[in-house]
Parts: sequence; structure tokens; C-alpha cells
Amino acid sequence: MAYTDCRDRVLTDQGGLCAYCEIDIGGYDPLKCRIEHFHPKSDVNAAHNWALDWGNMLAVCSGGSQSALSDPTYFLKPLPENLSCDAYKDRQVQSGALTADCAGWILDPQQIFAFPCLFKVNASDGSIEPDDVACGNAPPAPDNHHASTFDLVKHTIDMLNLNCNRLMRARLVVVRAIERAKKQQRDKGFNAQQGLANLAKSYLQRPWPGFFTTIRLQIGQAAEQYLRQNNFQG
Repeated sequence: MAYTDCRDRVLTDQGGLCAYCEIDIGGYDPLKCRIEHFHPKSDVNAAHNWALDWGNMLAVCSGGSQSALSDPTYFLKPLPENLSCDAYKDRQVQSGALTADCAGWILDPQQIFAFPCLFKVNASDGSIEPDDVACGNAPPAPDNHHASTFDLVKHTIDMLNLNCNRLMRARLVVVRAIERAKKQQRDKGFNAQQGLANLAKSYLQRPWPGFFTTIRLQIGQAAEQYLRQNNFQG
């Protein structure tokens, strides 16, 4: 299978979002989208071909590394402070802060449980952090090398630089858009429960909207109920 065909199929399976930061890369722009091997494909093992293992492939964004992109959601100076995802992870591996075989040290996006959501969003600045209650209630993460799920989620955020200014600003735009949408629902005469149910149905459709988890968290329990009713698998 040609690289572009492989990339596009993986991205379609992911609902058009970066596996790490959930930025929208559904336009299949090669400057915005590429294949990441969660387990390094350089690991040459006769018993397992990591380079061709479909379950080892993730579609990810360019991590803020492409200066040709003018949209500040995808590129914002200064660098490397505004790198993220695999672009930042690679730097962490090179510096020794993260082992190349990072399974168990950071979350594998394909192994994140659909429920409960392990993150929470700070609506004042767009930052994300582990949800201590959800992390405590979640099933044990596979092969977790940390003392807790909370620590695993926190380390993932740090090693992928998911709280760089570029991504925080982009999430904040989404948070404010959801708040405006809530007000519009109220202005139309819907009560809080009805309005949130309407937003869940409107937003939480495939292909997923960019920053899906941020939207999910801002809609709250109505989003959880809608996703469960529609057999959301993560």
C-alpha cells in the first residue's frame, strides 16, 4: 500500500483528527498530516515488523513544525516551545527524557478507554490536565510504568507538549465557541438539559470535530450520554 493511501486510511479510521492533540487534519494536506509509528519502526525484530504493523500506525499532525502553514493553529513561533505531538516527542527521545519504546510511559492513543474521559480542560486558558477522579475510576492502563493513571496522563501531556501556547490558544477558541452555542440554545428557549443534548447531537458526529475531547468536556454529561447511546468506542 502506498504511503499516502496508508496515511489516508489511518486518518479516516481516526475520524480526521491527530491521534495526539486532536487537531483537525481531515483535509489530508501532507504539510499537516503524516504517519507516526508509536513503537519505533527502527526496532528491527524478526518476530515482529513494527514498520508494517497496522496497529502501530497513527495519523498525526506536523506538530507545529511546518512554517509554510500560516494558520496559527498549525504553526506558531517561537520554536521549539510550540512544537507538539511526535515533533516534540522525538526531541524528548533524543534528549533522553523519554525512551524510544514509549509504551507505558505515555498513553498509546489506540489504547485509551472510551469512558471515562481521563482529561479535563481549564476553560480560562485552554490548558488540559489529568482528571484525578476519572483517572482513579478508570481501569488500569495497559503496561503502565508510572505509579498511577494520573501520572501516566500527566507525563503524556508533558512529553507531547500538549499545553504549548499554540494548542492552548486553539482550545480556548473552541471553549468560547461552545459557550456561545450554549447561549444560542438558551436564546431559542431550550432549557439547559435540552440545549446541551442538542449540542451533543450537533457536534459529536463523524468525522469528529477538531479538539473533540475539549468539546466533549464542555458539553459535559449530555455528551457522555450521547456517546454511550451511540456506542462510542474511543
